[in-house]
Amino acid sequence: MNTSTTTKKELEEALIIEKVLNGETELFEILMRRNNELLFRTIRSYIDLESDVEDVMQDTYIKAFEKLYQFKNDAMFSTWLIRIGINEALQRKRRASKIKTIALQQDENILQIEDKNIMTPEHKTMYKESSCFMEKAIDTLPEKYKIVYMLKEVEGLAITEISKCLDLSNSNVKVRLHRARTMLKDSILNLTDYTNIFEFGNSKCDRIVANVMEYIYKSQPKF
Repeated sequence: MNTSTTTKKELEEALIIEKVLNGETELFEILMRRNNELLFRTIRSYIDLESDVEDVMQDTYIKAFEKLYQFKNDAMFSTWLIRIGINEALQRKRRASKIKTIALQQDENILQIEDKNIMTPEHKTMYKESSCFMEKAIDTLPEKYKIVYMLKEVEGLAITEISKCLDLSNSNVKVRLHRARTMLKDSILNLTDYTNIFEFGNSKCDRIVANVMEYIYKSQPKF
């Protein structure tokens, strides 16, 4: 990596990764906490059920930890992590699709479609918040547009960074972003602050970190 164009954050990140690889595995928690919300929003672009999203996040972090020696400092750690997360999310969706197909073959009545019109008091309270309307609007976007919109408008990633994450050209990213914007009604877009949607709060953050760090500690050789 050219140090003249390397940011202070990237240098610090490279040092953390080096220390983790040298045995200071507790420092992996820093990388997780820095990227939790970005990873959550990325995976949430592919998977709707929040419990499944957290499962995929944990799988992503574990895979990232186990493959950390393969990370090259010619890219940002977050870019590398996003690519792993997207791959894990897509694999999860493929497995779920196969399970549903088998279940339908065994019993046509085994699958029930959730009645989204039935809302708990908690959901009613949530939907009073403008951010919930924004989340609902984004969820109507097709997957390939949702991930671009989420990374650009919600996370604020640059077009070039998104193109690296998704393996697309800059022009394709721009086209998908434009189409995503046109699919959303202006009245919904103006209801909320983009930075407050799909938040990955402290309790969720702590839970993910605790689960992954527990796995890491258990996987370390005992002397």
